[in-house]
Amino acid sequence: MSRRLKVVLKSLSLIVAAMLVSGIVYEQLRRRQDLRRLPEIGRSVDIGGRALNMFCSGTGAPAVVFESPSGTGLEWEPVQTEVAKFTEACWYDRAGMGWSDPAPFPRTAEAIARDLHELLRRAGVAVPFVLAGFSFGGLPVREYNALYRNDVAGMVLVDIADEEEQARAPKFYLGHTAPRFLWHPLCLAFETAAFVGLVRLTQSSPTQSGTPSEMTREEIIAALRRQPKAFVASNCTGIVEPESYAEVSATGGLGDRPLMVLTAGQPPDFGSPELNRQAAAYQQIWIHEIQAKLARLSTRGRQIVVPDSTHGSIPPNVVISAVRDVVAQARSESASH
Repeated sequence: MSRRLKVVLKSLSLIVAAMLVSGIVYEQLRRRQDLRRLPEIGRSVDIGGRALNMFCSGTGAPAVVFESPSGTGLEWEPVQTEVAKFTEACWYDRAGMGWSDPAPFPRTAEAIARDLHELLRRAGVAVPFVLAGFSFGGLPVREYNALYRNDVAGMVLVDIADEEEQARAPKFYLGHTAPRFLWHPLCLAFETAAFVGLVRLTQSSPTQSGTPSEMTREEIIAALRRQPKAFVASNCTGIVEPESYAEVSATGGLGDRPLMVLTAGQPPDFGSPELNRQAAAYQQIWIHEIQAKLARLSTRGRQIVVPDSTHGSIPPNVVISAVRDVVAQARSESASH
């Protein structure tokens, strides 16, 4: 029995090892396919041993730098294209997202802001610039202002996340958080699963056009988000979100620099009368207390409530108008000096 058990265990070990090797090879081959299937939009900028992807167009100062909610900068393309008609406008992919390289743990708002600072410095984007953040993207934008205040000419905050959500939002709005001691092990587990091909194997491929030139922007974004490295980056950022909120709660304001705060006027539809009732009540707190507080970060802060919009449906033209306003104010301030 002992000899048979050893044979069985040895055979199982060999099978597991073969599966791991096969998974690693499979993952590497598919990553190469991704590079051919999704040619880079933008350019890679080395920030010290790893690269971040960014795309800039237009001319003029101050430049506008967009921070996306998920980290995939291409989300900003409809707004960025229009803003580039009156000044330089740039979006970028956060570490591990889009065409950017992964980065070390932890991926808090401060780490993201430091990455962005190094990217803009090495890419030669002139300071000061206007920062625009949407949803979670507002956290690294506010952290950037705290770390590099002289770089920031103004801000546009589009229905951004806020540290008060954790205490004031209905429970069904909030995700589950793991104990702090599990944060890094969980991130390592995600990285391992991606490395051996498990993440890719568990994801179904979205329907999309045959060639890169035929793919729509939405299809490209969907494909980028389904890359295993994006799965890892998104989850590792989400794990440490409580730390990002803590970091941002300690940041200061903008002084007298121009600030526009765009706020959705309608809550999401949760498909339940009771949940919708709670959501509607919270939306009033969101509009009149939480987002209104953000507008007071500057003595020149202004809040615009977009009445018929939910969190993800604030029209691009409203954002473009807010960006134009802040750029104009920043230019006027610069000219007066």
